[in-house]
Amino acid sequence: MEYKNIIVTTENFVTTIVLNRPPMNSVNLGIREEFFDAVTNIEKSKETRAVIITGAGEKGFSAGMDVSDVANITRGPNGNDIMNAISRSTKPYIAAINGHALGGGCETAIACHFRIMTDNPKALIGLPEVNLGITPGWGGIQRLPRLLGKSKALELILFSKRLPPTEALAVGLVDKVVPAADLMKEATAFAQALTKRPPLAVAAVLEGISVGMEKGFNEGLKLDIEWSNKLAASKDAVEGITAFLQKREPNFTGE
Repeated sequence: MEYKNIIVTTENFVTTIVLNRPPMNSVNLGIREEFFDAVTNIEKSKETRAVIITGAGEKGFSAGMDVSDVANITRGPNGNDIMNAISRSTKPYIAAINGHALGGGCETAIACHFRIMTDNPKALIGLPEVNLGITPGWGGIQRLPRLLGKSKALELILFSKRLPPTEALAVGLVDKVVPAADLMKEATAFAQALTKRPPLAVAAVLEGISVGMEKGFNEGLKLDIEWSNKLAASKDAVEGITAFLQKREPNFTGE
């Protein structure tokens, strides 16, 4: 698929997805179609071990659903299809939040495994849908309490709170706040560090946590055991143990 609403690049096993509808990178049918295609292909790619999602420009990571495109709301992939593909991915996703992350933009960020945010005090993150008499529709109601706890999530959603970076960091909505000029540098360095980890073991951890949180402890544990048996027979396990004994850095291939 040719992308017109997003930009996708891959370098050194890190794939970066830029939502490219500045200034606010609101999500229309085009972004939904291309975004879903990108995350689906990334999941199958051996050239990607970590993913960064960010927005074009400095004002918005994403302001969520484009209300002017509401006529297309039932066409193409649903926002939940995209968020689920991200949150259930066996490759770590990092949200590099360069500006406002509101509504579906916030839901995109919390679907990612990690969140790094600009220190720009004008950048806000939150789920303000209740102000409009509607509710977050792309998984925010389910994911936010898992991230922040029930009462804090209820407070943020019911009162449509939009938090600046320092407050978002304090409540655990983002993992790190960095100067705007350093945002992509920090996100890329973190992603590069993740690419050095053994891909199969990373996949096992991500899938195990996802299944355990969604389907319960026993289902998660069952999957952990399956992965443990699979990993024991992998080339990466042999490489990891050999490198340890030889006192050198391992070279994992994902096999």
